[in-house]
Amino acid sequence: MRTHDDQRDEALQKLQQMLEEALDAGADSIELEYVAEGLEVMYVFGSTGSGDVIGDRVLASGIIRLIIDRARLARRSRGVMNWALFGKQYNITVEEYDSFGESAFRLILGKPRQKRT
Repeated sequence: MRTHDDQRDEALQKLQQMLEEALDAGADSIELEYVAEGLEVMYVFGSTGSGDVIGDRVLASGIIRLIIDRARLARRSRGVMNWALFGKQYNITVEEYDSFGESAFRLILGKPRQKRT
């Protein structure tokens, strides 16, 4: 049985992997939406996308909780997550929106933050 800490670590690792894959592939954003099979993860490139479904509902729920916490979405529908990817800091804009009565999320990937000199 996974502990709460194990679940959070697993969610953190999976979100890190998703963000790295999206950047590697040149995606503009990631869309997360619940479907019957689990959490659909779509990497968006302009007007097209490619993705997969996370069938582990505990993991999916942990990823969503992590995004909500990191982007401070408790009382608003838009926020920013600061995230380290490939040794650089990114500000990832997160938008929560309604999709057929359920929350869905768009993570907009930007350029890495420039270091101040």
